[in-house]
Amino acid sequence: MATKKFTDPWLRGLKAAADGMRDEWLDEAETGLVVTVNSKRRVTFWFIGRFPKADGTSNHPGRRVLGDFCPDDTKDRVYVVKKSVPVLTLDKARQKAREWKAMIADGSDPGKPTQAEEAEPDPDTVATVFAEFFKRHAMKEGQKDGRGKPLAPLRSAKEIKRIFEHYIFAGLDGNERWRDRSITSITRRDVTALLDTVQDSNGATQADAVLAQLSSMFNWYAARGDDFVSPIVRGMKRTKSSERKRKRILNDGEIRIFWQACETQEIFGAFCQLLLLTLQRREKLRLMHRDYVTPDGLWTIPTEEREKGNAEYVRLSPLAMQIVRKQPTTPSRPYIFQGRLDGPINGFTDAKAELDAKMEEIAGHSIPHWVLHDLRRTGKTLMIRAGVSPHVSERVLGHVIPGVEGVYDQHDYLAEKTAALRKLGTLVTQILNPKGNVIPMKPRGRSRSRTEVEAKANSDRTAAN
Repeated sequence: MATKKFTDPWLRGLKAAADGMRDEWLDEAETGLVVTVNSKRRVTFWFIGRFPKADGTSNHPGRRVLGDFCPDDTKDRVYVVKKSVPVLTLDKARQKAREWKAMIADGSDPGKPTQAEEAEPDPDTVATVFAEFFKRHAMKEGQKDGRGKPLAPLRSAKEIKRIFEHYIFAGLDGNERWRDRSITSITRRDVTALLDTVQDSNGATQADAVLAQLSSMFNWYAARGDDFVSPIVRGMKRTKSSERKRKRILNDGEIRIFWQACETQEIFGAFCQLLLLTLQRREKLRLMHRDYVTPDGLWTIPTEEREKGNAEYVRLSPLAMQIVRKQPTTPSRPYIFQGRLDGPINGFTDAKAELDAKMEEIAGHSIPHWVLHDLRRTGKTLMIRAGVSPHVSERVLGHVIPGVEGVYDQHDYLAEKTAALRKLGTLVTQILNPKGNVIPMKPRGRSRSRTEVEAKANSDRTAAN
């Protein structure tokens, strides 16, 4: 058995053992304290000592479970713990080991052996099943594709973990929900009650997001066992797909108000303006790096693994480049829309609320609710209004082109996308300056009478003869 001085960061970073195996270490700081980690990444504290017999005499050396490791601050990480044993931090485990040694020295047995031996399988609680589901389904750990290349994690992995931590394991108020519930004990009534709670506090759309992740985990677990049947059935959604489709766009008056409000918000305002002028997804624009934009405006948009669609290359319009050039960047802070720390801007809720308030202040009345993604829809609509072909605007958006055209048409459309973004920028400029849309007409000359016209024609014929 290897010896190691246990620390909290080291325990947090322990990896799962190989299937069917268990890794273990002996603590240098506290004699008799052992930690093990199994294939499900359950970290357990044990105590090794000579436990006294019933008559008080010393017994052969043995080991007993002290408890499972789980720090006070989990930092959004899932720790596998068994319901039948205590949950301990490192300091509490060392304190308990010292108490057990004192009891043994006095000739008393600190406790009978528990049923937590690794020979017995861990109970399949919601938390333990999720830990394995997240590892294999979301993170794709140890999995390879048909060519032997490691699979990339799901792009939604972070959101999956957030939903389980904030709505399923426990509520936003911190009260425990299903973390330690046996997965086989979850009934359809339990699911309905949970969805009701989420819908009442966070809305029907969030309830459907919770339902989708629960259904995914239950189906994954059912496919790996013989007896489990998912409690989720058809008809449990709280919204209809037709109701979730958004059609909101900003009209010309709202665009002028929006632009004026953005001018007061520095980085976030510029970010929102560029959302309208580029039609790119919010995350792509958030991660815009100065090394990805050339002086003449060619923006290379990195493509992530498992990404369905991406515009890849677009040349920004002159109006968009004016905004980009105004954003200060340095070698240590290279993002166009730099956050307060080293990374790009993040957390848009408060900034969006300030933008909404400023728009209503400028307008002098309330503005119908809109979200940042509506700018993408607004820009698409403006682009069509400016005369851009739908198949070109779709490629600017980075949508996957369906059918035969998407398979056989591999043209990069860079020139067409450049022209489309220029037309969009021009139209936005015209909307922002409506008075400049009037084109002065040339002064018309004095109209001549019919007699004068005929006299001129006769004169021309005489000269010709």
